[in-house]
Amino acid sequence: MEAQGEKLLQNLVDHEQSLVSKVEDAQKEAADIVRKAEAEAEEIRAQARQKADKLAKEQAEQIRDEREKIRKEVLDRSAGEVDEIRERADANKEQGVQLVLERILP
Repeated sequence: MEAQGEKLLQNLVDHEQSLVSKVEDAQKEAADIVRKAEAEAEEIRAQARQKADKLAKEQAEQIRDEREKIRKEVLDRSAGEVDEIRERADANKEQGVQLVLERILP
């Protein structure tokens, strides 16, 4: 009976060691899964940052282009208005001189 008890006890010890080994293996596997998930998450974050940076640069370029286009349009329109005013001034210059002379020299 004592031999049978020792055998039973040995079986329990072996079973416990087997369970401990399985638990350790499961913990290692879980740690590997977590490390892989963290690495994958970091890669996804890096890709997202790159994409966001690229989009921000593209939008900044579009804004600069649009701003430059508007600035050029305003300058072109202003230059046209200046030319028009200059032409009117030149056209009325002679009349202005004549009017001044009539008022100063009666």
